[in-house]
Amino acid sequence: MKINYVTQPTELSILLERHRRKPAVYETAKLAFLGVDGYDVYNISSEFTWKDKRYIAGRVERRDSEISHVRFFEKIDLACYRLTSGGIELFQDPCVTVIDGALFVGGTQIHPGHDRHIVAWNTAFYAGPGLTTLVKVAAAPAKMKDVRVERMGDLHVFTRPQGGSAGAGTIGYYRTHDLTGVNPTAIEQAPLLFTQFPPGCWGGVNQILPLDNGLLGIVGHIATMSEGDVRHYYGMSFVFDPITRQSTEVEILCERRDFQDGAAKRPDLVDVVFLGGLVRHDNGTATLFTGLSDAEAHSAIIDDPFLKYERE
Repeated sequence: MKINYVTQPTELSILLERHRRKPAVYETAKLAFLGVDGYDVYNISSEFTWKDKRYIAGRVERRDSEISHVRFFEKIDLACYRLTSGGIELFQDPCVTVIDGALFVGGTQIHPGHDRHIVAWNTAFYAGPGLTTLVKVAAAPAKMKDVRVERMGDLHVFTRPQGGSAGAGTIGYYRTHDLTGVNPTAIEQAPLLFTQFPPGCWGGVNQILPLDNGLLGIVGHIATMSEGDVRHYYGMSFVFDPITRQSTEVEILCERRDFQDGAAKRPDLVDVVFLGGLVRHDNGTATLFTGLSDAEAHSAIIDDPFLKYERE
């Protein structure tokens, strides 16, 4: 198909209207996590395979706190995962991929103060030959979340600065040959993309999927705030051409009302979907893996949003 790229963002209300007109979500499930009684698991990664086993990385946290750690959970049933060894302390919102044969885990590193409130944060990356042997290999500038890295020839780096021309949060992009190029200076200087988020919205990249035709499938979130500082987060996708730096129009993949009812950390977080990523299937569908309302983790089956861009 001919791919249509956009030069400006589409209003969020239009994106949501399109999403609600289509049979967007076919099946959902609340995910269960064994071995962490008394803690919530949310803002999970997509499922990944390591040493022939299936895992999820999840943010583990008490309901009344934001001091969290990332733990790995092995899949033992269709919607059930069991705590296994390994993890990263003082870490949030993980993403997992494999780069150059090593397990590569990104997320938000948090730095609590003496009163156990978070006083600083930034994206950090850990890599290693296994779940228990991860070491820090790269980091983003202070207060920058949602930096993501994937290998497709070069390393492709998506950033999420705030302030100035980036506003409440805009995606940036650059490419580099190796991890030495994934550093605070390069990340901070990444040219910005301005075709995802209209005024009043922000968002970021959560997962990068190399497509068969050399394009990048991007999974992420778009967000806005309503009166009373109530947050509204939606799962989204778009396709990015790393040669021309052009993007397709954002497509909403899921919103909170697409899933089962569940708990919320606070009233202002009820309408929050933090889409960790998706797994594509051979039958033309994909499974979404997402955190809901800063309290739970769910999955959903949808049409593969990237298949149409790979068809001739």
